[in-house]
Amino acid sequence: MTLSGDDGKLYYKLWFPLLDFVNERCKVNKKLTSITDAERLNPTDVKAVSDALCDNIYLIDEYLAQHKEIIEEHRAIILGWKNYVKGKFLIERHLKKGSIFISFEEEDVYQVVGINNSIEEIFLFFSIPLLVEATLYPFRDVIITDGLIMPYNVVFGGGVKTTYKDIYIEAKKTASIIKTLN
Repeated sequence: MTLSGDDGKLYYKLWFPLLDFVNERCKVNKKLTSITDAERLNPTDVKAVSDALCDNIYLIDEYLAQHKEIIEEHRAIILGWKNYVKGKFLIERHLKKGSIFISFEEEDVYQVVGINNSIEEIFLFFSIPLLVEATLYPFRDVIITDGLIMPYNVVFGGGVKTTYKDIYIEAKKTASIIKTLN
C-alpha cells in the first residue's frame, strides 16, 4: 500500500524544504545546495540530513516559526514528524494495508505504507524477514518512512523467523499493531 498520488506529492512538498532548512542550519552537506530543486539526489546525502533532523528535532518548531505561510493542515503534518521512531526493524511480512515492521530492540509492531511505491515493491528482490534501518513518521492517519530505508545484508535462520512471526501474530491477536504515530 502507498499514499495516494496527491499525498505522495504533498509529503515531498513538505519534506524537502524542511530538509533544506535542516541542512542549512546544521551544515550537514555544503555541496547539497537545494534538496527541493535537485533533479537527482544521492540517498546517502539526503539520509545524513534526515538523521540531522532527528538529532535536532526542535528545528521543526524553528522552521514553522519562520514559515508562517504554511497552512494549518500542513503545519499539523510537519509537527507530527516530531513523533518519529528511528531504529533497526525487521520487515516481517507485506500485507495489502502495508508492511509489518518489528522494532529489533523493543519488538513493537508497526504497519508501514510506502510513499510512492509499496515497501514490497522497493524490496522486491530481497527475502523477508529483512533487517533494515529506517525512520518512521506519521502522515495523516498512517505511518510512512522518510523513503531512506537502508537494508542490511543478513540472512536469518528459522528460529529468528519463527520468533518474529510469533511477535506479529501476538500483536495481531491483541490488536496492538501500531498504525499511526499521531
